[in-house]
Amino acid sequence: MLARRDYSHLGLRTKLLAKDHTPGDVDEALQKCVEWGYLDDQRFGCSRLESRLQRRPAGRSDSLQDLQRQGLTATMSEAVADAVFEELGGERGVLDDAFDRWVARHGEPEDLAAAKRCFDHLMRRSFPRYLVLQKLSPGLNDLIG
Repeated sequence: MLARRDYSHLGLRTKLLAKDHTPGDVDEALQKCVEWGYLDDQRFGCSRLESRLQRRPAGRSDSLQDLQRQGLTATMSEAVADAVFEELGGERGVLDDAFDRWVARHGEPEDLAAAKRCFDHLMRRSFPRYLVLQKLSPGLNDLIG
């Protein structure tokens, strides 16, 4: 299974238990996988988050929730998110990507209704409100003034 893709410790444990392996055997196998370097939650988290943000850019809080759903601890999730977001230019860099994708699909917001749709879209992706407003404010000033 690990030859095809990375798993988190919890994800692999759940999968093996679902195949009717005994908990003792599963724990022993997981320990050996960790010792041999086949199972690494940090590597899994970085890989998953990078892939996820390339497909669907989202804010840090959404990313942390996803990593924790996959079985990473809060501390590990924070460390992974720090590393991946730094690599991508911070949360602002990921927001820029999400905005550019929205513009490519819908065009530049040309009225307040379109700006509101863009704002709502970025907020649903869990970007911080202040970053979204900073991103949209130059265009809003043109629309208002």
